[in-house]
Amino acid sequence: WLKLIMFFRPFRRHVFTLGTGAALCLSSKPTRVTHALDRGSLSDSQVTLYQFESCPFCRKARSVLDYSRVPYTVVEVNPLSKAELKEVAPDYKKVPVLSVEGHADTVQIRDSKAIVQAVLTAVNAGSSGGPSRRPPVIPATAAMWPSKETEPMGAYLDALSDVEREWILWTDRVLVQLIVVNIYRNLSESSETFDYLLTHPAFSLFWKYAGHASGTVVMNVVAMVRKRKFGLVDERQALYDTLNAFVDSLEGDFLGGSKPCRADFNVYGILRSVQSFTTEADMFANSNIGGWYERMQDAVGTSCARNTIARGPQLA
Repeated sequence: WLKLIMFFRPFRRHVFTLGTGAALCLSSKPTRVTHALDRGSLSDSQVTLYQFESCPFCRKARSVLDYSRVPYTVVEVNPLSKAELKEVAPDYKKVPVLSVEGHADTVQIRDSKAIVQAVLTAVNAGSSGGPSRRPPVIPATAAMWPSKETEPMGAYLDALSDVEREWILWTDRVLVQLIVVNIYRNLSESSETFDYLLTHPAFSLFWKYAGHASGTVVMNVVAMVRKRKFGLVDERQALYDTLNAFVDSLEGDFLGGSKPCRADFNVYGILRSVQSFTTEADMFANSNIGGWYERMQDAVGTSCARNTIARGPQLA
C-alpha cells in the first residue's frame, strides 16, 4: 500500500483522472508564461485548457471561461505520464494550464487563481467590488482556518481587496480540503469519482479497471489521513456548516453583491467539481447552498467547451 500511495502522491491535490480529451494544441510560435492577458486577446485566439476532469482547480478555470463566453478546447491530462503537459509545459507538472495562442505568440497561464483573475480582467467581467465580510471561522474547521500556513498569493491579485484575497485563500485551505475528505470518505463514494474511467475511450480494459480500483482505494486512504489531520468528527456536517456559513456571508445574491466576484468563481468551481456525486446530492439536501449555486449556474451559463469528457457510465 505504501508503494501505491507514493505512486498516486502527485495527484492527491486533484480528483484523479486519466486520458486525452482532444488533440494537443501544438504550435511553433514562441510561448511565454504570464499572469495576465491583454484586453480583447481572448476573442481571436485559440484557447486550450489542460485539465483533470473532476479537479476543483480546473473547474474554477472552466467557470470563468464559460461566464466570459470564451470558446475553448479541453485537453485531458494523463496524471501518470503527464504526456500532454510535457509537450507544452515541460517544466510544469500541475493543472490547470490555460494556453492562449494568438497571431504572434502563445501565452500560458498556470494556477487556477491566476486564470480566474486574468480571464475576468481580459473581458472586463465580474463584479468590480468585493466582499466586506471576512471568511467564517467555525468550530468544525478550526484546524484549517484561520490558516496557520502562509502562501504567496501572487502580484496578479494585488488589485483585489485584502478581504477578497483572504476568501480566495480560504477556498483552498478549507473548501477544497472538505471536498476531498467527503468525496473519498468511503470506498463506495470514492469509486464514484473514478467511474468515468470505465467508459473512457482512450484506455484498454485493463487500465480502466486497474486505475478505477487502485485510485478508489488510495484516495480513500488519503481522505482518512486528512480527516485525522484536521480532527474532523463528522466530515459531512463540517461541509454543511461551512456552506451555511458561506451563504450567511453573502452580500446580496453573491459575495460580490449583485454580480459574482473572483471569490464567488473560486467557490463555484470547487463545488462544481462534485457534479453527479453523492456529496453533491447531500450538500443540496442538507445545506442552504442551493440558492446561491443556482444563481451562479445561471450567471455562468452553458459550457463553451468545444469537447466534453464523460463522467462515467450513464444510467438508462
